[in-house]
Amino acid sequence: MNFRDFPAFRDLTAEQFQRFLSSCQSGTIPADRTIIHQGKPGSHIFFLSSGQVRITLNTDLGERELNVLSAPTILGEISFFSGELSSANVTTATDVSAIAIGFNTLRARLYGGDAACAIVTLHLASTIAERAAHMTQKVVDFYGHQAEIQSTTHNLFGEWSFL
Repeated sequence: MNFRDFPAFRDLTAEQFQRFLSSCQSGTIPADRTIIHQGKPGSHIFFLSSGQVRITLNTDLGERELNVLSAPTILGEISFFSGELSSANVTTATDVSAIAIGFNTLRARLYGGDAACAIVTLHLASTIAERAAHMTQKVVDFYGHQAEIQSTTHNLFGEWSFL
């Protein structure tokens, strides 16, 4: 995938896109490199155009894999908006082609009135809102099935249910 094809960049003119890229670092990140550390402050938003990353959690039982994401994908944007510590580890599973923009750089450009950064940030916020709506629907669906699960549990185990 070409970086220009990312939805976050879809409304940028060619000049705006080049100006945005001038604030980014670009290159290949080798496999087995942790780029986001659970419990640490985030520092960059990553736009991955090729490769795969593993999302893992450090737990009392050790490291647990949550998912493997393939490019194209964006990482680090939630920490940018929330200011919260990173909730998971992100490690390259393969060599990854990426561009990254530092949080401080993006904020400085936003405060300076950079239209390209404002457009990209708006698209990132929109993507997060879509994900939140999707997750909310999954929770609603889950709770919608809760009565069915309880009924089935009661039918299977009767009074002996420990659930």
